[in-house]
Amino acid sequence: MTEERKKTLFAEIGKYCTDISKLVFGGIILAGLMDLEINRLALILSGLAVVVILAVAGVSFSVLSDNKKQ
Repeated sequence: MTEERKKTLFAEIGKYCTDISKLVFGGIILAGLMDLEINRLALILSGLAVVVILAVAGVSFSVLSDNKKQ
């Protein structure tokens, strides 16, 4: 795989991870507003853990794609 292709791939994976992170965060908010029989603390804690993991992965891939440019 060429360096240009790796750079593009890492950039796209970074965008994808950050987009999924935003969608999960929105899902947490919407699920919290609904009157469902769920454990809200478990929902918030597990959702925030997923958001943080995906956000860190997205930023990491974006940084890797920027480092390949130099």
